[in-house]
Amino acid sequence: MVPPKIVVNHPYYRMLFDCETYALDNQSVVSTRRQARTFGRRKKDVAQSLGVHDRWDGSPPAKVFQLLRKLAKACDDNHVSKGEAFYILQDFFMERLKSEVMMVMPTRRAGNPGEVPCYLQLINWMLRRHVDEASVATLVKNTNVTVQRDDEDELSFAERLRRLNTECGLMYGEGALKGHFAEGVHRAARSTVLEQKTTCMTMAELARGAQTKGDEHRWLRLEQLEERAKEREVLAEEARLRRQARAAALPQVTEKTWGNPPRDAPVRTVGAVGAPTVETQWG
Repeated sequence: MVPPKIVVNHPYYRMLFDCETYALDNQSVVSTRRQARTFGRRKKDVAQSLGVHDRWDGSPPAKVFQLLRKLAKACDDNHVSKGEAFYILQDFFMERLKSEVMMVMPTRRAGNPGEVPCYLQLINWMLRRHVDEASVATLVKNTNVTVQRDDEDELSFAERLRRLNTECGLMYGEGALKGHFAEGVHRAARSTVLEQKTTCMTMAELARGAQTKGDEHRWLRLEQLEERAKEREVLAEEARLRRQARAAALPQVTEKTWGNPPRDAPVRTVGAVGAPTVETQWG
Protein backbone atom coordinates (compact mmCIF):
# COMPACT_ATOMS: atom_id res chain seq x y z
CA MET A 1 0.00 0.00 0.00
CA VAL A 2 1.49 3.32 -1.10
CA PRO A 3 0.63 6.19 1.27
CA PRO A 4 -0.35 9.62 -0.06
CA LYS A 5 2.69 11.62 -1.08
CA ILE A 6 3.88 14.58 0.94
CA VAL A 7 3.07 17.76 -0.96
CA VAL A 8 6.03 20.14 -1.33
CA ASN A 9 6.21 23.59 -2.91
CA HIS A 10 9.67 23.31 -4.46
CA PRO A 11 10.13 20.56 -7.09
CA TYR A 12 13.74 20.04 -6.01
CA TYR A 13 12.52 18.51 -2.75
CA ARG A 14 9.93 16.20 -4.31
CA MET A 15 12.21 13.17 -4.46
CA LEU A 16 13.42 13.67 -0.90
CA PHE A 17 9.92 13.58 0.57
CA ASP A 18 8.58 10.80 -1.68
CA CYS A 19 8.54 7.50 0.22
CA GLU A 20 8.88 5.53 -3.05
CA THR A 21 12.37 7.00 -3.42
CA TYR A 22 13.44 4.61 -0.65
CA ALA A 23 11.56 1.55 -1.95
CA LEU A 24 13.35 -1.81 -2.15
CA ASP A 25 13.94 -4.12 -5.08
CA ASN A 26 12.45 -7.11 -3.27
CA GLN A 27 8.78 -6.25 -2.86
CA SER A 28 7.87 -9.48 -1.10
CA VAL A 29 6.04 -9.34 2.22
CA VAL A 30 5.85 -13.14 2.64
CA SER A 31 8.20 -14.72 5.17
CA THR A 32 9.06 -18.36 4.63
CA ARG A 33 10.50 -20.73 7.21
CA ARG A 34 13.89 -20.58 5.53
CA GLN A 35 13.82 -16.77 5.58
CA ALA A 36 12.92 -16.78 9.26
CA ARG A 37 15.94 -18.99 10.08
CA THR A 38 18.36 -16.65 8.28
CA PHE A 39 16.70 -13.37 9.29
CA GLY A 40 19.18 -12.69 12.11
CA ARG A 41 22.15 -13.21 9.78
CA ARG A 42 20.74 -10.85 7.15
CA LYS A 43 20.03 -8.25 9.82
CA LYS A 44 23.71 -8.29 10.79
CA ASP A 45 24.72 -8.04 7.15
CA VAL A 46 22.50 -4.98 6.70
CA ALA A 47 24.02 -3.36 9.78
CA GLN A 48 27.53 -4.03 8.45
CA SER A 49 26.68 -2.66 5.00
CA LEU A 50 24.96 0.36 6.51
CA GLY A 51 28.15 1.30 8.34
CA VAL A 52 26.31 2.80 11.32
CA HIS A 53 28.25 2.20 14.52
CA ASP A 54 26.06 4.40 16.70
CA ARG A 55 22.32 4.26 16.35
CA TRP A 56 20.54 7.43 15.27
CA ASP A 57 19.20 9.69 18.02
CA GLY A 58 17.16 12.00 15.78
CA SER A 59 19.78 14.75 15.44
CA PRO A 60 20.10 16.37 13.01
CA PRO A 61 16.53 15.71 11.84
CA ALA A 62 17.39 15.90 8.14
CA LYS A 63 19.78 12.98 8.59
CA VAL A 64 16.71 10.79 8.13
CA PHE A 65 17.18 11.19 4.35
CA GLN A 66 20.70 9.79 4.51
CA LEU A 67 19.65 6.98 6.85
CA LEU A 68 16.80 5.87 4.58
CA ARG A 69 18.96 5.98 1.45
CA LYS A 70 21.73 3.95 3.04
CA LEU A 71 19.24 1.50 4.51
CA ALA A 72 17.57 0.92 1.14
CA LYS A 73 20.95 0.27 -0.51
CA ALA A 74 22.06 -2.05 2.31
CA CYS A 75 18.81 -4.04 2.08
CA ASP A 76 19.09 -4.35 -1.71
CA ASP A 77 22.73 -5.46 -1.45
CA ASN A 78 21.73 -8.22 0.96
CA HIS A 79 18.47 -9.20 -0.82
CA VAL A 80 16.27 -8.13 2.08
CA SER A 81 12.58 -7.82 1.26
CA LYS A 82 10.42 -4.88 2.27
CA GLY A 83 8.56 -7.21 4.64
CA GLU A 84 11.81 -7.91 6.51
CA ALA A 85 13.03 -4.30 6.31
CA PHE A 86 9.81 -3.24 8.00
CA TYR A 87 11.10 -4.84 11.22
CA ILE A 88 14.81 -4.12 10.69
CA LEU A 89 14.51 -0.33 10.56
CA GLN A 90 13.79 0.15 14.26
CA ASP A 91 17.09 -1.51 15.21
CA PHE A 92 19.03 1.56 14.02
CA PHE A 93 17.34 4.00 16.41
CA MET A 94 18.19 5.08 19.94
CA GLU A 95 15.79 4.05 22.67
CA ARG A 96 13.60 7.16 22.53
CA LEU A 97 13.09 6.95 18.78
CA LYS A 98 12.78 3.21 18.91
CA SER A 99 9.94 3.56 21.41
CA GLU A 100 8.15 5.98 19.09
CA VAL A 101 8.43 3.52 16.21
CA MET A 102 7.20 0.66 18.36
CA MET A 103 4.10 2.69 19.20
CA VAL A 104 3.04 2.77 15.54
CA MET A 105 4.00 -0.80 14.63
CA PRO A 106 1.14 -3.28 14.03
CA THR A 107 -0.24 -5.15 17.03
CA ARG A 108 -2.36 -8.27 17.28
CA ARG A 109 -5.41 -6.06 17.12
CA ALA A 110 -4.81 -4.78 13.64
CA GLY A 111 -6.39 -1.57 12.52
CA ASN A 112 -5.71 0.53 15.60
CA PRO A 113 -5.47 4.27 14.87
CA GLY A 114 -1.95 5.43 14.06
CA GLU A 115 -0.60 2.04 13.04
CA VAL A 116 1.62 1.73 9.95
CA PRO A 117 0.84 -1.56 8.19
CA CYS A 118 3.77 -1.74 5.74
CA TYR A 119 7.29 -0.59 4.93
CA LEU A 120 6.39 2.42 2.77
CA GLN A 121 3.86 3.60 5.34
CA LEU A 122 6.62 3.50 7.96
CA ILE A 123 8.97 5.46 5.69
CA ASN A 124 6.26 8.05 5.06
CA TRP A 125 5.61 8.33 8.81
CA MET A 126 9.32 8.91 9.49
CA LEU A 127 9.55 11.67 6.89
CA ARG A 128 6.51 13.46 8.30
CA ARG A 129 7.75 12.96 11.86
CA HIS A 130 11.29 14.34 11.54
CA VAL A 131 11.58 16.89 8.71
CA ASP A 132 9.66 19.53 6.82
CA GLU A 133 10.27 21.49 3.65
CA ALA A 134 11.08 24.79 5.42
CA SER A 135 13.87 23.28 7.52
CA VAL A 136 15.39 21.56 4.49
CA ALA A 137 15.22 24.83 2.52
CA THR A 138 17.14 26.58 5.31
CA LEU A 139 19.84 23.90 5.27
CA VAL A 140 20.14 24.14 1.49
CA LYS A 141 20.46 27.93 1.70
CA ASN A 142 23.23 27.62 4.28
CA THR A 143 25.05 25.19 2.01
CA ASN A 144 24.76 27.54 -0.97
CA VAL A 145 26.33 30.52 0.82
CA THR A 146 29.00 28.75 2.83
CA VAL A 147 32.60 29.86 2.25
CA GLN A 148 35.98 28.86 3.63
CA ARG A 149 36.67 30.31 7.07
CA ASP A 150 39.90 32.01 8.03
CA ASP A 151 40.65 29.35 10.65
CA GLU A 152 40.20 26.26 8.42
CA ASP A 153 42.20 24.74 5.62
CA GLU A 154 40.88 23.49 2.30
CA LEU A 155 40.45 19.87 3.39
CA SER A 156 38.43 20.95 6.41
CA PHE A 157 36.29 23.20 4.22
CA ALA A 158 35.59 20.30 1.82
CA GLU A 159 34.62 18.08 4.75
CA ARG A 160 32.28 20.76 6.11
CA LEU A 161 30.63 21.06 2.71
CA ARG A 162 30.05 17.30 2.64
CA ARG A 163 28.56 17.42 6.12
CA LEU A 164 26.21 20.25 5.17
CA ASN A 165 25.16 18.36 2.06
CA THR A 166 24.42 15.31 4.20
CA GLU A 167 22.35 17.36 6.62
CA CYS A 168 20.17 18.71 3.81
CA GLY A 169 19.45 15.26 2.44
CA LEU A 170 22.29 14.87 -0.08
CA MET A 171 20.70 17.45 -2.35
CA TYR A 172 23.89 17.92 -4.38
CA GLY A 173 25.84 15.36 -6.31
CA GLU A 174 29.61 15.20 -6.62
CA GLY A 175 29.76 17.66 -9.52
CA ALA A 176 27.56 20.29 -7.88
CA LEU A 177 29.48 19.94 -4.63
CA LYS A 178 32.78 20.56 -6.43
CA GLY A 179 31.23 23.70 -7.91
CA HIS A 180 30.29 24.95 -4.43
CA PHE A 181 33.82 24.16 -3.26
CA ALA A 182 35.37 26.17 -6.11
CA GLU A 183 33.12 29.16 -5.38
CA GLY A 184 33.66 29.15 -1.63
CA VAL A 185 37.37 28.35 -1.36
CA HIS A 186 39.83 31.16 -0.55
CA ARG A 187 40.79 33.26 -3.55
CA ALA A 188 44.45 32.24 -3.19
CA ALA A 189 43.52 28.66 -4.16
CA ARG A 190 40.48 29.40 -6.34
CA SER A 191 42.38 29.70 -9.62
CA THR A 192 44.10 26.37 -8.97
CA VAL A 193 40.75 24.72 -8.18
CA LEU A 194 39.14 26.07 -11.35
CA GLU A 195 42.05 24.77 -13.43
CA GLN A 196 41.93 21.31 -11.86
CA LYS A 197 38.15 20.93 -11.67
CA THR A 198 37.40 18.20 -14.18
CA THR A 199 34.79 15.48 -14.30
CA CYS A 200 37.37 12.76 -13.63
CA MET A 201 38.72 14.40 -10.46
CA THR A 202 37.04 13.55 -7.18
CA MET A 203 36.19 16.03 -4.46
CA ALA A 204 39.00 14.69 -2.26
CA GLU A 205 41.59 15.08 -5.02
CA LEU A 206 40.39 18.60 -5.74
CA ALA A 207 40.62 19.50 -2.05
CA ARG A 208 44.16 18.10 -1.76
CA GLY A 209 45.32 20.17 -4.75
CA ALA A 210 43.76 23.28 -3.22
CA GLN A 211 45.37 22.43 0.12
CA THR A 212 48.85 22.57 -1.45
CA LYS A 213 48.20 26.02 -2.89
CA GLY A 214 46.55 27.19 0.33
CA ASP A 215 49.51 26.03 2.45
CA GLU A 216 51.86 27.98 0.20
CA HIS A 217 49.71 31.11 0.57
CA ARG A 218 49.50 30.74 4.36
CA TRP A 219 53.28 30.24 4.62
CA LEU A 220 53.95 33.42 2.62
CA ARG A 221 51.34 35.27 4.65
CA LEU A 222 53.00 34.15 7.89
CA GLU A 223 56.38 35.35 6.64
CA GLN A 224 54.91 38.76 5.79
CA LEU A 225 53.33 39.05 9.22
CA GLU A 226 56.62 38.14 10.91
CA GLU A 227 58.52 40.73 8.84
CA ARG A 228 55.98 43.42 9.69
CA ALA A 229 56.19 42.50 13.37
CA LYS A 230 59.99 42.84 13.25
CA GLU A 231 59.67 46.21 11.50
CA ARG A 232 57.31 47.44 14.20
CA GLU A 233 59.74 46.30 16.88
CA VAL A 234 62.63 48.17 15.19
CA LEU A 235 60.57 51.34 14.87
CA ALA A 236 59.46 51.11 18.49
CA GLU A 237 63.08 50.67 19.65
CA GLU A 238 64.21 53.66 17.58
CA ALA A 239 61.44 55.81 19.03
CA ARG A 240 62.44 54.74 22.56
CA LEU A 241 66.08 55.70 21.94
CA ARG A 242 65.07 59.11 20.56
CA ARG A 243 62.95 59.80 23.63
CA GLN A 244 65.83 58.74 25.85
CA ALA A 245 68.27 61.03 24.00
CA ARG A 246 65.94 64.02 24.24
CA ALA A 247 65.47 63.43 27.95
CA ALA A 248 69.26 63.34 28.48
CA ALA A 249 69.77 66.63 26.57
CA LEU A 250 67.35 68.61 28.73
CA PRO A 251 68.92 70.79 31.54
CA GLN A 252 68.62 69.34 35.00
CA VAL A 253 66.37 71.55 37.15
CA THR A 254 66.64 71.24 40.91
CA GLU A 255 63.22 71.35 42.35
CA LYS A 256 62.69 73.48 45.49
CA THR A 257 60.91 71.79 48.24
CA TRP A 258 57.90 73.71 49.46
CA GLY A 259 56.24 73.06 52.78
CA ASN A 260 55.46 74.32 56.26
CA PRO A 261 58.34 74.88 58.71
CA PRO A 262 58.74 72.45 61.58
CA ARG A 263 56.62 73.18 64.63
CA ASP A 264 59.66 73.75 66.89
CA ALA A 265 61.32 76.28 64.52
CA PRO A 266 61.52 79.88 65.83
CA VAL A 267 58.92 82.23 64.44
CA ARG A 268 59.90 85.83 63.72
CA THR A 269 57.19 88.28 64.62
CA VAL A 270 57.47 91.66 62.97
CA GLY A 271 55.94 94.53 64.90
CA ALA A 272 55.49 98.21 64.10
CA VAL A 273 58.10 100.22 62.31
CA GLY A 274 61.00 100.94 64.66
CA ALA A 275 59.79 98.37 67.21
CA PRO A 276 62.18 95.61 68.29
CA THR A 277 61.82 92.25 66.66
CA VAL A 278 60.50 89.52 68.96
CA GLU A 279 61.23 85.89 68.42
CA THR A 280 59.01 83.33 70.06
CA GLN A 281 59.67 79.67 70.58
CA TRP A 282 56.87 77.16 70.08
CA GLY A 283 57.08 74.22 72.20
